[in-house]
Amino acid sequence: MTLYLSRSRPRSAFKNLLGNANHLIITALVGLDAVERGIVRDVPEDLRTAWSPKNAVSSATRSRRLILDMALIRAIDAVDVYLREAFRKPALIQSNEFRRELDAASLSIFQKMQAVERNCPNLDSLPLAMIFLMIAWRNRSDAPPQHLEVLRTRADELKNRFRGLDAEKLLEGYSSMRPVTFKEVASLINAAHHLVADLDQRLLVGLDVERFVKDAVWFSMGADPKPAELVDQTRMRRAVNVWGKDRSDRGSAIIRLLNQHGFSTFAPLERVGSEVPAELIET
Repeated sequence: MTLYLSRSRPRSAFKNLLGNANHLIITALVGLDAVERGIVRDVPEDLRTAWSPKNAVSSATRSRRLILDMALIRAIDAVDVYLREAFRKPALIQSNEFRRELDAASLSIFQKMQAVERNCPNLDSLPLAMIFLMIAWRNRSDAPPQHLEVLRTRADELKNRFRGLDAEKLLEGYSSMRPVTFKEVASLINAAHHLVADLDQRLLVGLDVERFVKDAVWFSMGADPKPAELVDQTRMRRAVNVWGKDRSDRGSAIIRLLNQHGFSTFAPLERVGSEVPAELIET
């Protein structure tokens, strides 16, 4: 039975962090609007805390800024989570050079994105430029000039793809380091989704499938140890559970292991990602 991998576990981890971020931001902003207009005056009892702002309008304005700043940080963290998960075994990022550069970047998301740019030169440059701008805006640092130029020269495309986002206002806001607006944050989150989807597909297409499957099985063998059980003991126990089965049942057991890493027996409508031939499972 052929298996298909069209969305990786790292991308699922990214979506778990950022999947409905815009909806949650809007919900928080609606609540702050109610505070600002005096509709909400009392703190809910279950919060068990005091709340008596001297100026509700000022408090709501400052809270709005905090929420948008935190959303920007969350979006950057989600991209970082994707890269960290793609680095871990079973690794989506298999290139030795790419892995060395990510390792050298340590905790710097800016340097990690530079490694992504060098090793995946055909990524969609507009979302990539927006991610670099997002990181620089958060860090109050200089964005790479080539990415600022992409945003300037492709202003019409930016407006069309990101719901009317104005490149001039975006770049002006970054230059002055003013607080980000909701529209800017929503667009930057959208750009993060586009970039990760693009990167994920390219990594999946270039995957050494046999190597990835073997790593996935090996990783699964050592997962979920019993109390006081060593990793080698866990692997031995789980290997017996799989390879100790009748040969006719062995393939199904391996498929269940691979399901945990995003593999599916259902072919996607659009053939993207990687395929695992039945012969590899049977061996």
